[in-house]
Amino acid sequence: MLDKMRVRAFARFIREYGETKLMDCMETNERAGIVYHYPGQLIGDYDVPQTEEEIIELLCHGKAVR
Repeated sequence: MLDKMRVRAFARFIREYGETKLMDCMETNERAGIVYHYPGQLIGDYDVPQTEEEIIELLCHGKAVR
């Protein structure tokens, strides 16, 4: 499971900011159209970024680092 970058980034986010902040960010992002799992798939928008930092940026700001 820790081979998946998304899982590592989420665990890092929780260590740095806490579980409540993660849930708040995910809720805000979901309202903005960012999807955790695409319908019928086990991947979603958080699997698109190429680095943990980009995933954390997506969590925090609802957009990937460009």
